[in-house]
Amino acid sequence: MKRFMFTSLVVIFIALAIPVTAFAGGFEDGRVVFGTNFVLESEEVLDGDLAVIGGSATLEEGSVVTGSVFLVGGDIFAAGEIEGDLVIVGGNANLGSNAVVGGDLVTFGASVNRGTAQIEGDFIDGEALNFPMDFRFANWESNSIGRISSFRYSFVGNILAYLFTSLMLAALAVLVMMFLPKRTQLVADTVVSQPVLAGALGLLTAFVAPILFFLLLITICFSVVGIVGAVVLAAAWVLGMIAMGLEVGNRLSEATNQEFQPVVAAGLGTLILSLVVNGIGLIPCIGWVAPFLLGIIGTGAVLMSRFGGQEYGVEAIPEEKPKLPAKTTSTTAKKTSSTAKKTSSTSKKTSSTAKKTSSTAKKKK
Repeated sequence: MKRFMFTSLVVIFIALAIPVTAFAGGFEDGRVVFGTNFVLESEEVLDGDLAVIGGSATLEEGSVVTGSVFLVGGDIFAAGEIEGDLVIVGGNANLGSNAVVGGDLVTFGASVNRGTAQIEGDFIDGEALNFPMDFRFANWESNSIGRISSFRYSFVGNILAYLFTSLMLAALAVLVMMFLPKRTQLVADTVVSQPVLAGALGLLTAFVAPILFFLLLITICFSVVGIVGAVVLAAAWVLGMIAMGLEVGNRLSEATNQEFQPVVAAGLGTLILSLVVNGIGLIPCIGWVAPFLLGIIGTGAVLMSRFGGQEYGVEAIPEEKPKLPAKTTSTTAKKTSSTAKKTSSTSKKTSSTAKKTSSTAKKKK
């Protein structure tokens, strides 16, 4: 079972990271098939695990899969032998009368027709699980069989929640990057340039915001403000995680000498970051530390950059009025000088006329 769970993580990661329709020679010399049909003919042996995503698989009678079989969103007909587990998520499974499953048969949102097939392990119906679950060591039964059963249910629930959360956040990162590329990149730049200050602001927000929202919610007039504030804070946390995922994708592009498009870098980087962070979060007692630290840094960067609307520490500079060119000023000065000369000449003429008038007056006398 543990081997299957680890295989599932690798399969999901490859499904989003490699844009191909089929991949041969997958994990542990098994096979990973995307959106196509796979047939394992009679007397053939597949050494390793088989993962089929968005396709169909046929295991004919007499065929053998030495590992586990993992099917997502497709159909499977198994009449041969599966030495490991058989897991179907969101698909249909038909087991032949001579089919043998050496491990567990696990389904989640799937339809299974077992018939008279031999299931050596347990049949686990994912719809009956309390999804998502956590590690409940204190609630284990007193007998050893009950302990193992309780741990298995808890472990499967955590893995499903772990994968679902990581995939949803990666898909959301692709959408956000498609519509808000500049804002997301600006938040990522703020995380890189001011991680300590962003973490401090995020930590302060994490302590103050819940108290403020609670005080607003207990009032009648401002309860809507509290709800809106909580939604805005949640959006800031998501945008911060996506921005850090974008930075991871960009650095992965540089490390592998590959040129990723921003949308691909955001989706792939967020997936990797989410898988790591959520994986650490599965550790009891101390697993919350890593998600909390990254969350407050991302939230602080979003608030510092005003949701990616302005670079932190850079204020808008008002535009200055354009100055008149030097030639225009010189021309104006010349015109002013010419006008002054004309005024002076007019004054002289006026003075001469006045003198003549005065002389004429004297002669008349």
